This record gives sequence, C-alpha cells and structure tokens, in this order.
Amino acid sequence: MTPSAVGQKVKYHTPFHDEDPDQIYLVLEVKPGPEDTRIDISPLDIGLEFPPVYTVKAEDLIVVD
Repeated sequence: MTPSAVGQKVKYHTPFHDEDPDQIYLVLEVKPGPEDTRIDISPLDIGLEFPPVYTVKAEDLIVVD
C-alpha cells in the first residue's frame, strides 16, 4: 500500500544494495504534485538527535504495520 498520510511508518519496497532493507521511516509530509506525489520521510531509531529528512516518490515506499 502506498503511503498517503502523515505519521505512517514506511520502508522502501526495493532498497538499493547499500541500504538497510529493514530500516523504517516516518512520513513527515505528503506533497501531491501534477505528475507524482513526493513524501518527506525521516528514519526511525538511528540514534541521532536530529535525524535527516529525505524527499522521495510515494511509489518507492510501502506502508508497514
């Protein structure tokens, strides 16, 4: 299921070879656009006081329970 709301927990459905396939991210903002939807995500439980924020295409993510 593609994420559509702030607060959902997501992960990449096809991570790159150098990415942790089990890393969970929190949806911070959903940005609908004319061609595709972009989503701001931040990784959970990485031990940083200020974790990074990434903007990715919604189609690259799946919702986890």
